[in-house]
Amino acid sequence: MHYIVSIPVNEKIASFIGKKGSEESLIFYNRKVDQDVIVALYPSNDELKWYYSMASSMLLASQIVISTETVDKMLGEALIAASLLDKRVLVLNENDVSKIVGNGMLKNYEIISREELLGKITSVKTLDQHNQLRIDVDHAFPVKGIGTVALGIVMGGKVKVHDSLHSTSGKQVSVKSIQSQDVDIQEAGIGTRVGLALKGAEPEDIQKGDLLLSRPAAKSKSATSTLQLSSFASEKIEPQSRYTFVSNFTHVVVKVENYEGNKATLTFEKPISILEGDSFLLIRESNPKIFSSGRIISTS
Repeated sequence: MHYIVSIPVNEKIASFIGKKGSEESLIFYNRKVDQDVIVALYPSNDELKWYYSMASSMLLASQIVISTETVDKMLGEALIAASLLDKRVLVLNENDVSKIVGNGMLKNYEIISREELLGKITSVKTLDQHNQLRIDVDHAFPVKGIGTVALGIVMGGKVKVHDSLHSTSGKQVSVKSIQSQDVDIQEAGIGTRVGLALKGAEPEDIQKGDLLLSRPAAKSKSATSTLQLSSFASEKIEPQSRYTFVSNFTHVVVKVENYEGNKATLTFEKPISILEGDSFLLIRESNPKIFSSGRIISTS
């Protein structure tokens, strides 16, 4: 099986899990454990990018691994962000934070040693709950002799060589070949980090955050959503409030047009690739910066 895990703090844990691979706003670390592949996502070391890349890593991952080696502001931010998502959290026992996480902050968590980490990650069998194929694109680039290659993560379904896919950029493409972990493969399932050689689009036609899907879907300028505020962040969301919206590889300025009960109407600074059911995090200026999560109800 393939596992995507988030390592929001302490790059030493990411390097313990695997070998460093590609690096942009997220740094990828890869490791094969018997028949399983673990891809660890570590946020950018650029402080200005750290918050939205940490949010991206948590949203893309099926599990979150939090190091407690350094008990500081960054650890606090990571714990609060993790508390906003319905994800399995593995807390390393480098320091005793049981009183912090044991007060209801985290719902689905386990405190473990570093030596237990790989086994704990691969002990969970991920089931694909999505009906349609979905690949979230990290970036696309030209390769001499091959053409356009898109890197991304299979978030739903299974992609196969010769599949016809619809990009939210508006292009219809076909899959000429698939690579994962530098090996040519014929198909890739959920959780797989893939490189797809595509026919039908130039690299500039596919942007970071675009989706490759089994059926057509357009980008959205607005959405209705649920909205959950962290109990650790005192925030009254007023109409016309602006935040940074993060969903998987996408981050954009969002304006909250209306917020009542746990429902919100959102308008994005530019059209983005999101679907009904997608989770997101909101980032504000004050601490803790990642203070709210939500799920898309509908788009327009």
